[in-house]
Amino acid sequence: PPSISRPTPPMTWRPCPTPEAPTLQCGTLAVPYDYAKPSGAKFTLAVSKLPATGTPTGTLFFNPGGPGGEGARVVPFVAAVVPPSVRERFDIVGWDPRGLGGSKPALQDCNYLRLTLPTSGPVDWVAARSRSEAAVAAANRTCMTRNAGIINYLGTNNVARDLDKLREAVGDDKVTYWGMSYGTRIGYVYAILFPGRIRAMVLDGNIDPKGTYAGLAQGGVALDSALTFMRQASPAVHKSTMDTLQGLDAAPIDLGGGVRYTRWDYLTTMSGVIPSEESWPQIKGFNDTVATARLDTPEGAQARTRLKAQTGRTDQNLGGAFSVVNCLDYADRMTPAAQEDAIKRNALVGPVFGGLITSEYVLGCSGLTVRPDPVPTTNSQTNLARIAGLPVVVANASNDGSTPMPWAMRMKASFASSTLVSYVGAQHVIWMLTPSTCVNDQITNYVVSLTRPPGGVCAFAPAG
Repeated sequence: PPSISRPTPPMTWRPCPTPEAPTLQCGTLAVPYDYAKPSGAKFTLAVSKLPATGTPTGTLFFNPGGPGGEGARVVPFVAAVVPPSVRERFDIVGWDPRGLGGSKPALQDCNYLRLTLPTSGPVDWVAARSRSEAAVAAANRTCMTRNAGIINYLGTNNVARDLDKLREAVGDDKVTYWGMSYGTRIGYVYAILFPGRIRAMVLDGNIDPKGTYAGLAQGGVALDSALTFMRQASPAVHKSTMDTLQGLDAAPIDLGGGVRYTRWDYLTTMSGVIPSEESWPQIKGFNDTVATARLDTPEGAQARTRLKAQTGRTDQNLGGAFSVVNCLDYADRMTPAAQEDAIKRNALVGPVFGGLITSEYVLGCSGLTVRPDPVPTTNSQTNLARIAGLPVVVANASNDGSTPMPWAMRMKASFASSTLVSYVGAQHVIWMLTPSTCVNDQITNYVVSLTRPPGGVCAFAPAG
């Protein structure tokens, strides 16, 4: 990486308490748009910290995923999730990556439009891709024009350098980092750039470190894989989900004012719920709400109001930053024919979500003519050699609803000294988000005392 001439000043923290986090502190960090021009224009990153409950030995940094996840906002949630032994020894610090959330300047007017899909009956996915492409491209062009000054600087190479500036600003010699989902891309890129500056790194719910933009489409079948696991582990919840979906396919619900609640609204909601096993006990209750919304009763009217708030949303992972960062991080672009092939293949393998999620992925770069700043990959022997000695922990579920296990296997293979902790389940991001003591104790002991986990396969642990 380019040498940075002047040291990063220490962070200045101010109290910013919330009811659930009375000791929360906030700060900002200035980082250059372009690390090759450190004296040029700057982003001001929004940063939050919950101080250690005991004597701190360092900082646990994290990124909650995306691309597009805002870390500063979820510090209280992450602090509540990690075990007391971690809270006691580590300040918990999260930040809103450059161009996002409370960081300034931030992306404006970047919306991922919903695909143009039939409300009922079979879907011609090739035609749906073709119908949706122009609208997605127009939205992306609006995003690009509106944010022309910053859009080319939002890639992960810069975010990884920002993490190193944060490490320096809080006074840590080495970084302790929990990367969730897309956060694993930040993590492995950081490892390649700064292999000597890592104390501990947990890569949890893994992106493919050998991947391409086209390769992201493999994630399009992850939700169907998670549904397959749900059918075995929780057959009643699975049946309720499929029955609700089939009912909406046959007859969308009229919510009034020209708005209908369709199978696509339902699948969008479920896309955020299925990879969260602790949410499964609530699914049947939500399905009862959908059924009640069909009734001409006061309860039915209440249910319709609740569903109206859920209509028109896109997958929570999508939006401006998701496409912008992915299209900066990978230089390859898919032809329409390649997009069609990926969609058709995944719609066969994943008949519930495969066509929808894959279409969203493959259309992401439509209309975006950003200047790629490709992330390093572990296809390079030089990069593999740089990270060979790092004892990182790779964590993933067998039927992860967002990041498929083959990506984690490639992450494990990329770090010669790493350990893989795998979990039999659908959970996306597994440390402390499943009740499995097999998962949680191994990773906690590693983070706290650098004890190398034995790794291996941890059995399914039902929530609740």
